[in-house]
Amino acid sequence: MTRLGLMLLAVIAALFAAACGTVATPEWSPEAQGTAAALLSTDEWLTAGAPTATPVPPTATPVPPTETPVPPTETPVPPTATSIPPTAVPPTEVPPTEAPVSSGAAGDDAAAMLETGDSANGQVVFNTQFTTINGVWMCSQCHSITPDEMRLIGPGLWNVGVRAETRIEGESAPQYVLNSILHPNDFIVPNETAPYPAGLMPQNYGEVLTEQQIADLVAYLFTLHD
Repeated sequence: MTRLGLMLLAVIAALFAAACGTVATPEWSPEAQGTAAALLSTDEWLTAGAPTATPVPPTATPVPPTETPVPPTETPVPPTATSIPPTAVPPTEVPPTEAPVSSGAAGDDAAAMLETGDSANGQVVFNTQFTTINGVWMCSQCHSITPDEMRLIGPGLWNVGVRAETRIEGESAPQYVLNSILHPNDFIVPNETAPYPAGLMPQNYGEVLTEQQIADLVAYLFTLHD
């Protein structure tokens, strides 16, 4: 019997006493008292053993942070280099130190050129290559200067100053040598075994060489003798 049941019994007993007009102190039998005590003890035990409801705090739902969109980084594009072609600079032409002797200079005073010519520099001219209308040539490629007067492409030039005195009637040796340089086709040395063809020697040495170079060359050729 629960506590509520005992209270109801007590109320009923009080009403019963009031009805009889006599308030009597209720007396419980030992069995009833033991039962009531047992019930009270049981009720206290049940009350003490009941689980205490522990309030559970609500679980906070984590709210993910809002991601701020990061704009893409633009990769800078380097400007395209525009190549500028170099400006062509025309080569500077260096004029010759002295004006070349024209082809019409054959009548000049060859004897004076012989006297003013530098034979040592004439030897240098004789062994120097020059660009002619026939190509790149130098005198020593075609003419020997040895005492045996060996023929290469053209006749040997040893003793040329001596032979020049009798080559053409009325023409001095210096004039003959000069004309042979400036106008080689005017007189071609005869050779019965293998005649020299016309045009074999370049015809424009008067335009290639300066007047001083020609004078030096004439002076050198007159040093080739016995």
